[in-house]
Amino acid sequence: MRKSTNKWLLCLVLAVVMVFATACGSNNNNNNNNEEPGGEALTTDVLVIGGGGAGLAAATSAAENGADVILIEKAAFLGGNTVIAGGAFNSVNPDSQQKAEMNDALMADLEAILEAKESDFGDFQPTLVELKSQITEYLETGDTDVLFDSVELHMIHTYLGGQRTDLEGNSITGDLELVRVMCGNALDALKWLEGHGIEVRENVSTVLGALWPRTNSVGRGSSYIEVLEPAAKGLGVEIMLETRGIELIVEDGRVVGAKAEKADGTEIIINANSGVVVATGGYGENPEMRAEYNTYWKEMPLEMPSTNSPNITGDGIIMGKDIGANLVGMGFLQLMPSSHPVTGSLFSGVWGSAETQVFVNKDGKRFVNEYAERDVLASAALEQEEGLFFIITDQQIVGERDIEQMLTNGDVVKADTLEELAEELGIDVEAFLAEIEKYNSYVDNQKDPDFNKPNFGSYKVEVAPFYATPRSPSVHHTMGGLQIDTTTRVINVDGEAIPGLYAAGEVTGGIHAGNRLGGNAQADIMVFGRIAGESAALKK
Repeated sequence: MRKSTNKWLLCLVLAVVMVFATACGSNNNNNNNNEEPGGEALTTDVLVIGGGGAGLAAATSAAENGADVILIEKAAFLGGNTVIAGGAFNSVNPDSQQKAEMNDALMADLEAILEAKESDFGDFQPTLVELKSQITEYLETGDTDVLFDSVELHMIHTYLGGQRTDLEGNSITGDLELVRVMCGNALDALKWLEGHGIEVRENVSTVLGALWPRTNSVGRGSSYIEVLEPAAKGLGVEIMLETRGIELIVEDGRVVGAKAEKADGTEIIINANSGVVVATGGYGENPEMRAEYNTYWKEMPLEMPSTNSPNITGDGIIMGKDIGANLVGMGFLQLMPSSHPVTGSLFSGVWGSAETQVFVNKDGKRFVNEYAERDVLASAALEQEEGLFFIITDQQIVGERDIEQMLTNGDVVKADTLEELAEELGIDVEAFLAEIEKYNSYVDNQKDPDFNKPNFGSYKVEVAPFYATPRSPSVHHTMGGLQIDTTTRVINVDGEAIPGLYAAGEVTGGIHAGNRLGGNAQADIMVFGRIAGESAALKK
């Protein structure tokens, strides 16, 4: 009897200990973390992979829609490509654009659209028909001093800017519905950012390759991160740095989480009850992947510099492909024509809005319409000696900016006269002077018989001192990636949505087709980042 009693008491004690241990473990586990052999397991509603602009927009949006969110970022800091990008954000913005004036060049563009054939615009035919109606009404009102713009014009510019054919004869255009969502929701996304504290400058401009004055500036790309990081944290988003997503977890056909790896090699399993958002960017810093997929450029040297963060290596595209996601537009990569010749950096130079830029080569000659799309500019630049050219500006463009460090580093060359500038650059003085004089005459006449530059503004290179910024093309934006629908669900190779998987930003393809307009990237990542967060939170 005593042996039986002792055995019963021992079992009771063990049971109490187990209950107590479980309770303590539960009380110390607010994030639903459980140690597993070989690693750690976490559970959340929405997992966001990637902490750049698209990822932070998705995480913030998911949290605003009531979800618990974990965001992982493989770098030691947030920002991705966004933090080192320009702040240019393309959006139809009547409040700002009503302060801008039409000019003859812009008017000529509108009149040319009226002559365009609908049959040349594929799925965008109805958009063109609507745009023609808008332009006709605008012209009939007689109030043509104020800049014209519309969502449909933004869509048509995006279509025209992205319509490309590669070296193998494959043609590509933007997906109509994705382009409609981006252009139609850009202003709302900009207002959303303002609600989180971002400051948008009053005047619109035309960033290089944008094709129209609808570029809203917030300074540099870091401004987006500076407002979205505290917004996400304030909403309870858990951010894990130095944590790289390595594999998507699929159960019964649904993505239910991901495997990740910390910097020290520790593996983590993150379970996502509602959805996973992939926002890891493109593959601009993966030279082998660039060379493997490229079908657009004659050459894609492994050593070509990039404007990208070192962490933009195609991780999300690879993870998506591994589970059957469809890839679109992978053969097309965008080169940034005006990058630092050595580092590929976008900054460390001086220039103004696209209509004011003047490019000359080492012979002191212009060689391209500086208002053209970026791939056109890059292609022309690559044909110059050493792929090098100079952006010529004067004191009107520099203004009050402090560029002393750029001058010290040799990133910008300064001279009191145009003659001295040519000598500093080692180019033919007489040829250079004649070219600038000729360009200034084109501004006076608002006509460029050499390269048909359509828009000059009223800027002429004429106020000393004068400046030159050496530039050369580098890899900037990879156009292809995961196929998505308008709710950002990732589409598989059979044309069906993959349950539980969403994507936003440069990791996706289909929006910009073969060439992205300057200023459209920030609109893209914020519009679709917000949608991805909401879709994942609500299991759309």
